[in-house]
Amino acid sequence: MRRFLYAGAALLTAAALVAGPGGTAYAAPPVNGTTVVTGTPTAGVPLAVQVTLYGVYPIVPYDFSLENRCWFGGRFAGPADSYETYPLLGPWYAAGSGATSSETVNLNDVPAGSVCKASISRGTSPVKGSITAYSVTD
Repeated sequence: MRRFLYAGAALLTAAALVAGPGGTAYAAPPVNGTTVVTGTPTAGVPLAVQVTLYGVYPIVPYDFSLENRCWFGGRFAGPADSYETYPLLGPWYAAGSGATSSETVNLNDVPAGSVCKASISRGTSPVKGSITAYSVTD
């Protein structure tokens, strides 16, 4: 019985530490971001994308990633035909002004006439304001 009592007390102590004095769990402050296609999206040619994150804390390595999804049919419908994820290495820090990195997206297997979206994600959640749509040309 004592074993269960000690385990329960430890569990309550851990919950109190996570919740903090106000009774709510701590979470990282929100981050906004932008993606800007800096080159011409051409089939079979790598594409430069500028990634900027705005927040009030340092961006740690591998916490965020650049996602590039393409639909070969020319419409944003159904599952993407091409999907790649590029981890953002960091660490970056630029309080208030935004932390910027330049990334290269692979369009080698993407045919002309495709439509694509570049965005920043944190885990499985997209970062607010970071989706950029573009069309691939010859």
